[in-house]
Amino acid sequence: MIKIENLTKVYVHKPIFEHFHIEFSAQKVCLEAPNGLGKSTLFSIIAGIDRAYNGAVYYDGERLKTPQYKVALASDNIEFPAFLTAKQLLTMTQQSWQCPFPEQLSELLGFTPFLDTTFSALSSGNQKKLQLINALMRQTPYVILDEPSAALDHQSTVHLIEFLKGYQGQILISCHEPRPFFEMGFVPQPLFVS
Repeated sequence: MIKIENLTKVYVHKPIFEHFHIEFSAQKVCLEAPNGLGKSTLFSIIAGIDRAYNGAVYYDGERLKTPQYKVALASDNIEFPAFLTAKQLLTMTQQSWQCPFPEQLSELLGFTPFLDTTFSALSSGNQKKLQLINALMRQTPYVILDEPSAALDHQSTVHLIEFLKGYQGQILISCHEPRPFFEMGFVPQPLFVS
């Protein structure tokens, strides 16, 4: 599935990863590590958003010039224009990636009443829902959800997990409360960085 070889990533003279190797072979993986160990950075590299690194990322044995076409990322590190409504943001994704508008997913997560709300006016829970919908609507072969249940209410987390059960691609998540994801079949994978 996804394999990383010899990854080196440095922030302001501080190495985050040095000659790092990891392989995600299960279809549903929960990456486990304490805060500050590089989970979000690793996810940004895999998704093709962070290109400032040395090493190689393989997707089913293939290196991709533009991983964004095959990998969708939901993360707090992706900024949305604060003045646009949720519907405008999702419509931009729909048009850019030629995918259907996520009416059912919005309904499932209880987000439909907030479609006409600007991003800046959304609560942290609804901003998280928008991130998730924006990534999942693309139905990419690989989807990465950085802390998907953070700020979500219990009902939305249950609906998200139910939706992920039927997702056809590989899913990587990080989560501080992974038990419900483990119960649904996610495989824990520790992140060891030396």
